[in-house]
Amino acid sequence: MQTEIHDALWLDHSQRVSISDLVDLSGLSESEVHELIDSGALAPVNEAIPWSFSAQCVVTVRTASRLRHELELDSHALVLALTLLEQIRALETELAQLRAQMPSFGRF
Repeated sequence: MQTEIHDALWLDHSQRVSISDLVDLSGLSESEVHELIDSGALAPVNEAIPWSFSAQCVVTVRTASRLRHELELDSHALVLALTLLEQIRALETELAQLRAQMPSFGRF
């Protein structure tokens, strides 16, 4: 059995990254990262500082890179896939919060 070793990165949600960081950490080209920004798939932390991103964006660009290369998605399909994945993540978070608020029925 062969084990693959992948890069590890500890993400601190208060950490900010630049476009060049996103390019370096994702394997996407700078133009591909700009496409994700222009489409709204990536958003700067603060509109006043347009090229500063949350460290969570590293996860998004790595996912985008993997989807682009493994599934050979074009830009529009890539944005759609990222949007749907984000909606699924948000719904899963909401569901977990609702389940935590429900009383335990049927337990004795």
